Amino acid sequence: MTVIQPNKYKKSAVRLIAPLGFLVLVLLGAEVATYAQMVNLQHDAGVLSARAGELRVENAELKNDFYAITDQKNLDRLAKERGLVQDKNPKWVFASQL
Repeated sequence: MTVIQPNKYKKSAVRLIAPLGFLVLVLLGAEVATYAQMVNLQHDAGVLSARAGELRVENAELKNDFYAITDQKNLDRLAKERGLVQDKNPKWVFASQL
């Protein structure tokens, strides 16, 4: 008569596979979270790059306005409006002379 014995190694296999399966699930979750962060960072970098371009344009417009205001013709007109006269022989005072 043949005696069939149950598999003695079944429990030890479950003890090995269950923690490995849990570890795989944890690592998979960490990978998904890391990928989501990377996508968010790429999106933020694109938004900041676009904003930097807008700021460059705004800076160029402000410089253009500043140069237009400080143009020699505008300064002469402003001096005439304020009643200023150009000194033909200016006498400079230096801080070292004080």
